[in-house]
Amino acid sequence: MASKEKDMILDPFVGGGTTVAVADKLNRQWIGIDQSVQAVKVTELRLQQQTDLFTSLYANSYTLQLHKYDYEVLRNRDAFEFESWIIGQYGGVSNVRQRNDFGLDGKTADGTPIQVKRSDNVGRNVIDNFKSAAERFDKNLFDKNKEAQKPIGHIIAFSFGKGAVQEVARLKLKEGIIVELIPVDKIIPVSRKPNITVEVSELSRDASGERDIEFIASANQKCRCTRCGTVRQDFVYEGPSHHPGNTGAAFRNARCKVCGKVEYQSYGWDDNW
Repeated sequence: MASKEKDMILDPFVGGGTTVAVADKLNRQWIGIDQSVQAVKVTELRLQQQTDLFTSLYANSYTLQLHKYDYEVLRNRDAFEFESWIIGQYGGVSNVRQRNDFGLDGKTADGTPIQVKRSDNVGRNVIDNFKSAAERFDKNLFDKNKEAQKPIGHIIAFSFGKGAVQEVARLKLKEGIIVELIPVDKIIPVSRKPNITVEVSELSRDASGERDIEFIASANQKCRCTRCGTVRQDFVYEGPSHHPGNTGAAFRNARCKVCGKVEYQSYGWDDNW
């Protein structure tokens, strides 16, 4: 099988991106598809690395499209099914057996344990139990990773509470143990439906009983920290507000109260946001 310049190449299982990277180099059009977000991102990095300033002027441009997963669907998915799926998306291997596994749900390519919590605001007790389980699971690997200052394990959850974040920081500082906390939306794109409120008001009513009715719908979408998954209510806004033009919009730095990350320039209306 052969192709010519400008031909379209389809790779429905893109994996590490070899096919699309070569197609791009040889001036072919291409479409790459993969169910794993990790595979797609690896392919994107590979394309970026093979494109320098000169070739970028002539290389085919491409569009990256990532499917967004619904938060409510994921949160209510079968627990074992979700564990296996999200570990695969992360690039790990899930446990086939569900007993005598020390509460661990999978491992990375080098055997480092992974635990999945299909919940929000994971607490400190999870960190304590995970550390003990990882040490019992493979003491030699635990000590090796600790010595090399690599994570002794990875915990995947929708978000992590303040106690969990603080305990992870304490372990690293006081004991030289690194536990990696991974919000689900750092692995896959997650969309959260806004909370919608509808107000109904009667504006007028005539003698026959016919009414004019007004419907007002408003939505509130929570912002989240990209490091620990904390929602906007646990952000503190720093620095003076900047009001561009006459829009009334206020821009300030947003610092997460849980993990301390300065997230982005946040906006709202005046100082009540």
